[in-house]
Amino acid sequence: MKEKKILQQQILAFFDSEKENLLNLGSWFWKNPESGYREKKTSTMAIKTLQRLGLTVQQGLAITGFRTIIDTGRPGPTVAVLGELDSLIIPSHPDADPETGAVHACGHNASLTALLGTAMALAKTDLIENLCGKIVLIGCPAEEGIEMEYRLDLIRQGRIKCISGKAELICEGVFQDVDLAFMNHLSINYGYNDHNGCINKKIIFHGKSCHAAFPEEGHNALNAANLALHAIALLRESYSASDKIRIHGIISNGGDAVNVIPDTVAMEYMLRASTVQDITSLNDRFDHIVLHAAMAAECEAESESIKGSLPLYDDPELGKIMENMVQIADPGAPFDANGKYMCSCTDMGDVSVILPAIHGYVPGRSGCSHGKDYQIADPDKAYVKNAAVETLMLLELLYGNAEKAKQIATRKKDCMPIPKYIELIENLNRIASSKEM
Repeated sequence: MKEKKILQQQILAFFDSEKENLLNLGSWFWKNPESGYREKKTSTMAIKTLQRLGLTVQQGLAITGFRTIIDTGRPGPTVAVLGELDSLIIPSHPDADPETGAVHACGHNASLTALLGTAMALAKTDLIENLCGKIVLIGCPAEEGIEMEYRLDLIRQGRIKCISGKAELICEGVFQDVDLAFMNHLSINYGYNDHNGCINKKIIFHGKSCHAAFPEEGHNALNAANLALHAIALLRESYSASDKIRIHGIISNGGDAVNVIPDTVAMEYMLRASTVQDITSLNDRFDHIVLHAAMAAECEAESESIKGSLPLYDDPELGKIMENMVQIADPGAPFDANGKYMCSCTDMGDVSVILPAIHGYVPGRSGCSHGKDYQIADPDKAYVKNAAVETLMLLELLYGNAEKAKQIATRKKDCMPIPKYIELIENLNRIASSKEM
């Protein structure tokens, strides 16, 4: 067995030699963005890259996801490394696909490139001979909570059960044998942060249409929505003591003709909070006031709840390992050790609920996250150093007898069992109706 320091230097040298390949891969994914559960080109390119390395790839997971196992042949924990496939939809971005409006303005192309770079290092060097246990590489679709109607239609067709990719992968059993997991996401610095969870809402108000010149003959569904908007605004006061709860939404359909009192109006909302208990409570109160607002306007309404992501709490020991490996891959780089709580959401939170996990950050972007000025400012950090950090973390976790991975894996027993997780999802997904009140 080689000394760990020699293997660390071998990893750094490997990524120096593979730099051009990774930069080309990252650029290809940037130029071929696809939104969630549509990532066919992205998935195909990633799978072909893995197959060229001699790896067997399980395909069609959560529609476009994939998984490959690298077995050291020696007993030990199973560590999963994740990469994300999907893009956002921002038609105003200069690099957006002209037909779909898709663009990688969250940097998932860097996450996927790092995953493939990690696979290259494991397949092309003798690193695996110095490790024990198994490494699972997972391509994850549909992290972004967008195109809700499309995803709901996939659920109605029975093709998926969850709107987010990692939740769907959990339900499909992809994480059943995994003991701990990590991934890196593109940002402006190295580090990791805990995140909110969220639930998605679709509300339909039903009234009675009539000629707008004779409104007394109808029941205005837009009035019901207007009352609901005021009630939601007043609800925020009840949560003013919390700096983590977020309530935001849109009217997705406000009527069809200006001279017709609308009989159908639709809203979409997202509720964010830092605990499952707060998400559940907020969701109950939200439904209560919205449905009663509809009744006050002499209308009816249904409120559909679709679980988005669960809150993310990073494993601190994995965080420390990441911090140490960053100093090897990028000496002197600053590291933010969970100093800033993020009110945004990621379905990596679902993974962190069922096993020890970390959602790390690496630098390399510029502009506003999810903004039209988002760019890959430092491809070397975004793609190459990103992959080096992930590979160094695997070495640290599984080197020798994998003592560090074994220690972290013991905390899986304190996490939520997958059957209970699936039950939680089923309870959060519901339809509440004013007819039942």
